[in-house]
Amino acid sequence: MSSTLPAEMGMSYFKVGCNFDLRLIDGMVELNTISSNSKVKEFYGSDRRHASLAARPAFRLPDVEERYIENYVKRCNAAGIEFNYTLNSMYPGSKRTITSNKREIIDFVQFLDGIGVKTVTVTNPILAGLVREASETIGLEVSTIAHIDAVTQIKAWKHRFGITAVCSNLLKNRSIRFLKSASSYCNESGIVLNLMVNEFCAIGGNEGAKTYTTHCIYRDSCYLCHSENESIEDDQLLDRYPMGYCIPSRNDKSSWLKALFIRPEDIRLYHGLGINHFKVTGRTGTTQYILGTTEAYVRRSWDGNLLALWKPLETILSGESELEFSHCHEIDNKKLEGFLSYWFDNQLHECANEVCGETCDYCNAFCKQAL
Repeated sequence: MSSTLPAEMGMSYFKVGCNFDLRLIDGMVELNTISSNSKVKEFYGSDRRHASLAARPAFRLPDVEERYIENYVKRCNAAGIEFNYTLNSMYPGSKRTITSNKREIIDFVQFLDGIGVKTVTVTNPILAGLVREASETIGLEVSTIAHIDAVTQIKAWKHRFGITAVCSNLLKNRSIRFLKSASSYCNESGIVLNLMVNEFCAIGGNEGAKTYTTHCIYRDSCYLCHSENESIEDDQLLDRYPMGYCIPSRNDKSSWLKALFIRPEDIRLYHGLGINHFKVTGRTGTTQYILGTTEAYVRRSWDGNLLALWKPLETILSGESELEFSHCHEIDNKKLEGFLSYWFDNQLHECANEVCGETCDYCNAFCKQAL
């Protein structure tokens, strides 16, 4: 079984969302010349034909043929960039549907294995089993969507399916004790532990002067809708549920601080936990946006608006360039220096155990003082 152990402290490896643009490969090759301590190691992505098995609706995925995918993966490997194909749908269909499509799924995984795809990412254990039935040697990553809530879950996935990587539950990005334990187990077991750095998915609200934010209550619904939405028209049904509900909820500046992002400058804090692998989201974005965001993390520095590190959800339907989008707030990333220290200095603190804005008011206070 292939595996990659974390390198020495201070080295950062990035997996980056891929839109299948050939220019993206050339851009990443150039970024890999910037720093000896940062490397874009892996792309991840999927195509429209297999949208039912992925965690994005069909209209948001590139419409490319298998021959194009084969050539693209070949180009990636020649450039020293591995490819991770995402079959990470929460709901890839009923058991009857999966049984009917089993041979097709296995054939596709074997195709991916044969063209040099290094890893396949899954959320549903049914697909994990089919991947292992197709290949005993291809790498297997557990998606962040699977919500790894306990370190022993990682052990169970490894014991049952021989996983080689895990993308941590976004909710755990500031759970320092959990990350230390997960990192220790993964490092000892030859499992790569990835953390998502630029994911701002959260839902906020106001009760008078009290502002709260929490792990989005629509998150799982969102991925279930992704499984069923094939067109923009599907996406707009029911007042564009659920994005039509979560987007306007983040109207307060402090709500963005409570989202579980990791700034480029704060990656060093996670190195101290033995974590060296990080995931840059935004695979349905433009090449210019993906390259710009990745460069910020490769350089470990960003001089712009914190919100610009995330692909604005509003641009999904509008088609507007991420770089021209007018964000609801301007949050100077450099003014957030020291913000995450609160969690690293208070490792018993768990946001999930607090009533945000009531029993803990740290983010609101920091926002008023620094921003």
